Amino acid sequence: MARKTTTLRWLTFVLALAIAASGYSVSGSPMGKSDGSRRRSGRGAPTQKDISSCSMPPKELNVPARQFSFQNETGQSIEIEWLGEDSKTMFVLCSYVGKKAGPSGLWRSTNQGLYYNNDTSKVLSTAIRPDHGLLKSPADPSRAILVAAGATAKGNSIVFVTSNSGVTWNRVSLPFPLKRFVFHPSRSHLLLASSATNPMTKKRNLYLSTDFGASWKRIINDVYSFAWGSTGDKEETIYASYGLLKDRRVSTLSRTDDLTKHWKVILPKLQHFLISTRFVFASIGRPGKNMRDLYVSERSGANHTWLKARLPYALSSGSYYVLDSHEHVAFVHLDMTGTGTGTLYTSDAQGVNYAVSLRNHLHHHGSTDFYVVKSMRATYISTVAASNDPTAKRESRITFNRGGRWHPLRVGDCAESGGSECTLHLHGVMGMKQGPLKTISGPLSVKHVHGLIIAHGMVGKYADTGKADVYVSRNGGYQWKKVLTGTHKYTIGDLGKLIVAVPINVHSHIQDTLYYSENYGQCWHSSKFSTTPWHFTGLLADPISMGMQVTLWGYTASDGIWQTVTMEFQDIVERKCNDDDFETFHPHLENKDDTEAAEGCVMGYREAVQTVKANAWCRQAKGATEVTVTTSPCSCTRADFECDYGYILVSGECKFDKSVPSNQSRAMKCAKGEDQYRRSSTGYRQIPGDHCDGGVRNNYLQWVWVDCKGHEDLSALDRPTKKNSASAGTVIVILIALVAFAGGVIVCLRRKRACERMSGGSAHYVPVRQREESSTDTDDNDEALLDVSKPPPTRKSTAPARPAPPPAAVDSEDM
Repeated sequence: MARKTTTLRWLTFVLALAIAASGYSVSGSPMGKSDGSRRRSGRGAPTQKDISSCSMPPKELNVPARQFSFQNETGQSIEIEWLGEDSKTMFVLCSYVGKKAGPSGLWRSTNQGLYYNNDTSKVLSTAIRPDHGLLKSPADPSRAILVAAGATAKGNSIVFVTSNSGVTWNRVSLPFPLKRFVFHPSRSHLLLASSATNPMTKKRNLYLSTDFGASWKRIINDVYSFAWGSTGDKEETIYASYGLLKDRRVSTLSRTDDLTKHWKVILPKLQHFLISTRFVFASIGRPGKNMRDLYVSERSGANHTWLKARLPYALSSGSYYVLDSHEHVAFVHLDMTGTGTGTLYTSDAQGVNYAVSLRNHLHHHGSTDFYVVKSMRATYISTVAASNDPTAKRESRITFNRGGRWHPLRVGDCAESGGSECTLHLHGVMGMKQGPLKTISGPLSVKHVHGLIIAHGMVGKYADTGKADVYVSRNGGYQWKKVLTGTHKYTIGDLGKLIVAVPINVHSHIQDTLYYSENYGQCWHSSKFSTTPWHFTGLLADPISMGMQVTLWGYTASDGIWQTVTMEFQDIVERKCNDDDFETFHPHLENKDDTEAAEGCVMGYREAVQTVKANAWCRQAKGATEVTVTTSPCSCTRADFECDYGYILVSGECKFDKSVPSNQSRAMKCAKGEDQYRRSSTGYRQIPGDHCDGGVRNNYLQWVWVDCKGHEDLSALDRPTKKNSASAGTVIVILIALVAFAGGVIVCLRRKRACERMSGGSAHYVPVRQREESSTDTDDNDEALLDVSKPPPTRKSTAPARPAPPPAAVDSEDM
């Protein structure tokens, strides 16, 4: 479940009042104590006629609003998190920013934010870190950790842990100064943590807890990177690189499948590694050459066969960036010049052979607009430069078949005719880093809300960061409609049927009105949420966007008191949906990539999903989820195939790429001791994950066998021979770089800010399993995505000259 937090840096405002008791009020009543009774503000609940009549400007139809004031809180930042299985428990953490941190305020609600109890005493009035201070386990939502801002007399970190949604908190003094936490993705009692770099030894160590932080044991000295295993591994699997060598600037990668009892070297002399759902990535330097190659090991339990990724060029400058690898295919951005403008490649099903997907793709200074649409399978959005220059004008592109073909985004009824007046450009991370767009919500989609995408954008020939309105697509990005003028923060409820947005002004965040739609953004209405001027800072729905309550937070403009406002949309949409309120939605029905395919056929099959009708004035039952009622196979057509390695798309056909060096175009793959490999003679390959069969498949996939002899430079890194079947890890190679774990989708491993800018703090940039909240690392350069080419800084090391299992802690520390 995606994390929903925000941090407001409010350094210039000095709180003037300190009020002794907490206050609770209903919108429209005086601030202070309240009897808790509900009272609607404004007119009564809207009717079906009210909601279905779209008026401009939106008609005022007020929603019951409950305010809660966090009195006596003088903290400069606020962080909000859901805990528990029932999505009713919420925590608010008010903390200070700066070195002179005072006690943080911890507040807990068990009724979805309607009322909060002050639980500050449960954590001994401790100052909590304002950034990454509240961390929730991805495996058990009732377990969380608070990280104190201070330290013990020995300089070690202090944390508070809960296993019961905050009913109780236990103080733990760590035996090390904390750098970073990593939760186990499925076993909530397991934790990994690294210490901060020792200023004397220039090293940091890796620690393991098997009781959710109550006790810790040091397991590796001089660790560089580490991660839990993923799909195909045992639950006790840990990967770790350690022992950086100063002369070669490389380290050793090992893994254990039994929580450190037995370690096995799987690659010597590397610097980073990346664990995805299906692959392990690494980059390897060529001995004696300033060149790097990307290597891939497909997940197969404890065995690793390393294959060189077939990209058109070895990297002598610039960077590899692995952007995503969770849907049978890896997306890799290759920047040959280091300018931020490069080429986006997609892999085959083995993650080895890469073909051009999108040219002039932008990935600049660690930022990219590459976005995985979670509400529509095989759909991605990104940004290209109008020329091979990252400072040039930007244009948005969308693909509906995992990078096989990319298209401009089209608006409304003119989507068929094209032209700049119909071309939409979305504002992602890159656009949101500039000028007035820094605080807006980014693209938002939710997995179980099929077809719905919300984003800021503008219509024109190129993107302009000075302009932004809110656009909605109901069919997965095929057509878009402008629904709100200006910049906003927004969120989704009621499985997408409910959309709530609050305007944002670059010069002032003072607001007292929100806008909402109860029919997927077709019609909008306004509602007052405060009777006094209010400095709005954020909003969120429940963790999976199913509920009818939305929480806003901010502070009063007059005295700076932190407040939350809970909007109760269930009070105006009282009827629960019945069978007559549903209709069938066919994803990809508007697909025009292939006129020969049956309607809705993408990636070899079509779907039919039951959704609530837009004009049905009802809400879905608690716990309801949309169900795919049918899945039908499709015959293969041209759209099910893309250009293979060494080929590019020219006038709709895959042609040999003459720019690929001849010694790299000879072979695709020689692996696992085979004397021959099979390759396509047509220049096409079936898109990874495409399930089509029959049709024109044989026209595009005609196989020939090629002798592997003479292609040692393209063979497996540890390919066994008849005379030697040594296991992976016995061949000496030089690794030049790598990445980090993201549980099936690779982005924003440690920092949460870039992810939240893309999502508005609701649906993260990608569905990361070991999410950014699993880390307390706050290095300023961590907002970059996974750069697998930049070597880490040189450090002193006592690592042995030969590859060896990780050095056991000399004095293992237990608590």
